[in-house]
Amino acid sequence: MNSRQKLRIMHVLKSSVYSGAENVVITIIRSLSEQFDFIYVATDGPIREVLERENIPFQLLPAFDRKNLYGAIAARHPDIVHAHDFSATVLCASIRGGFRLISQLHYDPPWVRKWNVKTIMYRLCRPKIDRVLTVSGKSFENMVFAPCYREKMTVVGNPIDSDRIQRLAREIPPELGDGTCDLIFVGRLVEQKNPQQFIRLVSALKTKMPDIKAWMLGNGELDHDCEALIEELGLERNVELKGFCSNPYPYISRARLLCMTSRWEGFGLVLLEANILGIPVLSTRTAGAEEVLGENAAELCGGEGEMGEKAIQLCRDSDVYKVYRQYALSRADKCRNLESYMNIIQELYRNEVEE
Repeated sequence: MNSRQKLRIMHVLKSSVYSGAENVVITIIRSLSEQFDFIYVATDGPIREVLERENIPFQLLPAFDRKNLYGAIAARHPDIVHAHDFSATVLCASIRGGFRLISQLHYDPPWVRKWNVKTIMYRLCRPKIDRVLTVSGKSFENMVFAPCYREKMTVVGNPIDSDRIQRLAREIPPELGDGTCDLIFVGRLVEQKNPQQFIRLVSALKTKMPDIKAWMLGNGELDHDCEALIEELGLERNVELKGFCSNPYPYISRARLLCMTSRWEGFGLVLLEANILGIPVLSTRTAGAEEVLGENAAELCGGEGEMGEKAIQLCRDSDVYKVYRQYALSRADKCRNLESYMNIIQELYRNEVEE
């Protein structure tokens, strides 16, 4: 390969929406586009709007299957395929070609803790995978195949572009106006994120705060379930389903408190994003939340009851709120890692090709 040519890097994701992993990929491409020739490959869907707005080179597939992905790889001839999460990695590993394969795992769902069809398939990809990137050592060790990949594993965390988050938070959409809310949920409406717990939390708080106002940003397979639960609990005036927002930061910055109710998380990125905007957070106890907040953080909650009690305090007691806000601001000061993260990614890309 001519040393003057940029290495061709293809990022492959199964999803068609914008969430944590997608944000990571877009941040990598935006930060390193001068050094590498990137393309973003995923399933067609709402992600198109984000990619076009961010001016990211992309190819969206009509279906995420071997035929379509093979065509994309054959047309592009990438030096490196950077696959994100399990399904994308397995599918990329099944395609023959001269590319090196990097597998980045953004979360640790419950099924990775035991041997099953999915974990066996990922284990069988070992000869093809050159490097496994994880958000934390703790989440990696939860994976049943960890011993097989330990020498190929690198902990990279997540890139945090604090300046960009703060800039985007100032881009107020017309429909937001001067609106504010007490609680906000940001994430896909799927089993992992457990949006129903957030709705039940609002219902519990309504007994003491009748005029409580909450926003839910995101969409997913549980859209109708959430709508039905809101109606069942009589929360139509309290909970507003905002749907997918390509720029969630103005909404987060207008909330008093962000609550993450996930059943599992590889890295609680939205917690850190809220902290960067000075917004206190509460979270269920997951590997990702502990990675961001710390294992003994006051913001971690053992169950719905504890989260409800803390949320009431933060909504009503200004002194308690100031303490949690200081937690947020102190954490935000320590999370400026964009340059160091990109240095790691650059080194991995160049080493993968040179080896």
